Amino acid sequence: MSSLKKLLSLVSAAALTVSALAVNVSALEAYDPYSYDRWGDAVSSQAGYTAEKYIDGEMIGCGNFYEPADLYISHDNLMYIADRGNNRIVITDLDFNFKKEMTEFTYNGETLTLKRPTGVFVDQYTGNIYICDTENSRVLKCDTDGVVDRIFGKPETELYDQNLTYNPSKVLVDKAGNVYVVVRSITSGAVMFNSEGEFLGFYGANRVEATAEVIANAFWNLISTDAQREHSQKQTPIGFTNFDIDEDGFIYTVTDSQEMTTDLVKKLNPRGDNILDSVGAADMTFGDISPAYYSMYAKNSSLNDIDIGPNGELNILDFQHGRVFQYDKECWLLFIMGGSGNQLGLFNSAAAIESHDDKIYVLDSLKNNITIFKRTVFGEIVTEASNLYNDGLYEESLEPWRNVLKYDGNYRRAYIGIGNALYNRYEYREAMDYFEISISRGRYNRAYEGYRDLWLKANYMKCIVVIVILIILIIVYKRFRKKGKIVYPWEKKRKGGV
Repeated sequence: MSSLKKLLSLVSAAALTVSALAVNVSALEAYDPYSYDRWGDAVSSQAGYTAEKYIDGEMIGCGNFYEPADLYISHDNLMYIADRGNNRIVITDLDFNFKKEMTEFTYNGETLTLKRPTGVFVDQYTGNIYICDTENSRVLKCDTDGVVDRIFGKPETELYDQNLTYNPSKVLVDKAGNVYVVVRSITSGAVMFNSEGEFLGFYGANRVEATAEVIANAFWNLISTDAQREHSQKQTPIGFTNFDIDEDGFIYTVTDSQEMTTDLVKKLNPRGDNILDSVGAADMTFGDISPAYYSMYAKNSSLNDIDIGPNGELNILDFQHGRVFQYDKECWLLFIMGGSGNQLGLFNSAAAIESHDDKIYVLDSLKNNITIFKRTVFGEIVTEASNLYNDGLYEESLEPWRNVLKYDGNYRRAYIGIGNALYNRYEYREAMDYFEISISRGRYNRAYEGYRDLWLKANYMKCIVVIVILIILIIVYKRFRKKGKIVYPWEKKRKGGV
């Protein structure tokens, strides 16, 4: 415990130092940067990103945006903006120099126009542009000149309920050219087409959360008649809201719901299985954590977009609170930024998120602008430490994690990172101290077992000698007792009395 007290005193000193260092960063923000401590409570933190500026349509030179709905950054570093209210796609470079706008398209000699488009995606392999022409009930696949190659409309199959509206809102394409479309009225997953436009089925449906009502209905269905089952209430999952695809072809989804707790964020393999379930992600809580003592008054996060960054990090947009939550590829929380309001770095209606290098771009559909966040020095150090550790370079990550604590003594992930690095260097005793501070019981137990094994190996011969001596003493003792040469005082009194 003495080592723990020393570490805690160091933490307190570091936190005081950090508070002085943090003034220059956080004072520039319209929001208070925070993270979560080992108890799950929000604590002040250094800013991992700072709101650098905002850009609107007038500044780009294309005229004002009106209810923009989506962003996409292509592999040739162009930004595509689905300007819903103006029925167009605006294209700029990453310095926001206006390139062109797409308002008219040609298909087999026919001129097509957009009607409130809400999604845009660019295939990195072909350069084709996919646009969710939402209120025209179609997805357009075209080249940069607006020549449409294929239209993905409502699937004409009994597998797709023809009574449901076909209102595509988001679209992406995998390496094989398969097209995935989020349709607002569909709860059974994304509508999936092959490159020729043939309907393949549904992909990545959310599960029905096992609430008390669901469990009760399942029980009654077991004992009900067929007629009763036909009139019983059907339990259907909530459809996911948005998605993104990483370099390896895994699709990540988010669900905009304040009621459900399962499948809010998923990482899907080609079969549609959620890998986050199978690998046991480090932190399965996404968005804000509601403190127990006032959770009944707090509003849960409402996740409406996800972006996979260059290092595999997850940038998740919370529409309810106007915040961005960034996690590393192992789902450890790195930074929280943003909030609700009118100042720079705050949002009225956060609609879409994209990232490139050390910047994050957030589209606001009410402010009609894009806010650019740039990674801070603290953010660079955390990102370096996290990337090194996640790549298996444990020893190389040790010093960056220690630098993180110099900036922010409350940063729990740093304690766990240092503990893990020390554990992998077989410095189990030191690792135990850091795991104890971070309240990582499982890791502490593993470090303790490692420390115990090392101690036993180092003191093996001493233990054997002690055990042998004890055995000899027990044997000698028993023999002397048997011969009556060892008699206790109370035994002498008993014999005298007899």
